[in-house]
Amino acid sequence: MLEALRRKLSFRAWHRGTREADLLVGAFADRCLPEFAAEELRQFERLLEEDDPIIDDWVAGRQSVPKEHDNRVMALLHQFRLAISACPGRAISYSVFKSKAGSTSHH
Repeated sequence: MLEALRRKLSFRAWHRGTREADLLVGAFADRCLPEFAAEELRQFERLLEEDDPIIDDWVAGRQSVPKEHDNRVMALLHQFRLAISACPGRAISYSVFKSKAGSTSHH
């Protein structure tokens, strides 16, 4: 059941509507979905229901993340965006984000 959900979420992550969102959210999904537990998969699924510009504003820190999305997945996505911005093209492992995003808040 979790594998089917991972496949569904991966597809949705890579088909967001804009190339920029596809690259950020899709690459994040490729790195993190295999390691996500059931709760993190549900958090990511709820996040994918939001519009791309809103997600981008949250991840970039231009808007506060609402309580319902202020969770481990958002913290990991924020760390992922920072890492790929700092070193584009460099392979980044999920374990880096898992260790850096110890809290549920990314502020």
